[in-house]
Amino acid sequence: MIKNTSSQDIIIEQKSKHQHRLKYVISFFLLAMIVALATSYIIRWSASGLSIDSQRVRIATVERGNFVRDLLLQGNIIAANSPKLYAPESGNVTLLFNPGDKVEKGTLVARVDSPELINRLQQEKAQLESMHIQLARKKIASKQTRIKSRQQIQLEKVILEAANREKQRAEKSLKMKALSRLDYEKSIDDLKRSQLKYDFAIETAELEKENQAFELKTQEFELNQYSLLVKNTQRLVSELNITAPVSGIIGAWLVEQKAAVATNQALMTVVDLSAFQVEVDIPESYADDIGIGMQVNVNYNGQKYGASVISIAPEVENSVVKGRVSFTTKTPSGLKQNQRVSGQVILEKKDNILFIPRGTFVQHHGGLKAFVINNEIASLTDINLGARSIDKIEVTGGLKEGQQIIISNTSFVEEAKTLSLY
Repeated sequence: MIKNTSSQDIIIEQKSKHQHRLKYVISFFLLAMIVALATSYIIRWSASGLSIDSQRVRIATVERGNFVRDLLLQGNIIAANSPKLYAPESGNVTLLFNPGDKVEKGTLVARVDSPELINRLQQEKAQLESMHIQLARKKIASKQTRIKSRQQIQLEKVILEAANREKQRAEKSLKMKALSRLDYEKSIDDLKRSQLKYDFAIETAELEKENQAFELKTQEFELNQYSLLVKNTQRLVSELNITAPVSGIIGAWLVEQKAAVATNQALMTVVDLSAFQVEVDIPESYADDIGIGMQVNVNYNGQKYGASVISIAPEVENSVVKGRVSFTTKTPSGLKQNQRVSGQVILEKKDNILFIPRGTFVQHHGGLKAFVINNEIASLTDINLGARSIDKIEVTGGLKEGQQIIISNTSFVEEAKTLSLY
């Protein structure tokens, strides 16, 4: 017989009123938090036109600091000195080195065969030799003339001295009355006549001497003038052997081997490997911002080398202006002709400027609007942008330091004005 169920009963302690009140408070707070979160989500969802994943866009913070406006240019390595060699005369050319061969300065690299020029030199040399002979003959003739003049002077001097002695004898004879007055006067006349002939002989000899000296000088002048002509022709003949003006390599043949060439026709180029420059492509829109002497940092093998702009082409071709950049520091080793390099040109430096990283967001609204983020809600806001560098854009209005904006392309949101990020 079962007496009762007391052995199976569990005694439950009665909860106090304080414990019941704490339970109600906790439940109320949990419910309030759920309602607040739900309300916040509903508000955000209702305020946004589109909800997107924050990982899908690129977000950047507006910063303040130093802003460097620069430009990245692409270019090719070119030889600063690559002279062309030209044919000095018409003829057939023999090229002695192939493109790519190394040559030293002064090395014979080509020869032009010009029979016409060589024949002209031979004729001029023969004519010059003939003029030398004529000059020598003229000098001999001049000596002969001077001898004849001296001979004539001596003869006239002898006659004069004889006439003078005859006069002296006539005077003595006249005193002794052994000579008539008529014979005495005749001796005086003979003396005067001899004196005149002697004086004229001296003057004629002087005049003949001056004439011979003038003729010899004229002949020598003509000889020297023709000698210069022969030397010039000799120089032209020597220039038929064309030498390298610099040490380097043969760049390219501009004519075929053994081809007939005209005077001043280009034959080949020699590339000086000791000096290089960079030929850069400057976008037409930046051509006016870049000037001679601007500093350029040339990037080569991960290092930067100092350089400066030395020339800018005056014409535009395919929306590009060609420029030349010369290294101001040590030229990098291992450079090759036509090697591609890049260069950074410093256009302007500004201090205490608002800026943001460069991004593709400007493609959607032309840089006039951007999505500004506030509490995970991105609102389309009017902004003003200024100068642009390789990796930064200056902010001139519409944004404040520390604000976050979307800098990636937002064309996929179409006409949405607000975005909800999650």
